[in-house]
Amino acid sequence: MNSYLYQIRFNDIPVSNLEYSVEWYQSFLGFDVQYKNDDIGILRLERGPELILTRSDNRSSNGKINMERKAVPMIGLETYQIDKLYRFLRAKGVPVTPIRDESFGRFFGFIDPDGHMYSVLRVNH
Repeated sequence: MNSYLYQIRFNDIPVSNLEYSVEWYQSFLGFDVQYKNDDIGILRLERGPELILTRSDNRSSNGKINMERKAVPMIGLETYQIDKLYRFLRAKGVPVTPIRDESFGRFFGFIDPDGHMYSVLRVNH
């Protein structure tokens, strides 16, 4: 299939407290702040698209719900140190799901301060 597109450039996440959220993503997940003003923060990891945190008063859009009315991750992140990250987030009081082992790798979910669920994956190579 021919496409005019070749990559995902960013993901935009609404947040209720921009300053706190930028600090949280930086401190807890190791994102680097590329740009910040009163309305948005642009964050990056070593690889992949940017994460844009946008100040929002509308909390109705935080998270996705599947057909069984369960929260599902909005974004998947990849790590080489899944156990270390899992222990770190739990120790800091971040809500996390148990680590699951599947044929493709191990993964768990966590929830950010605005209720967005993410998945963290360690792929089997």
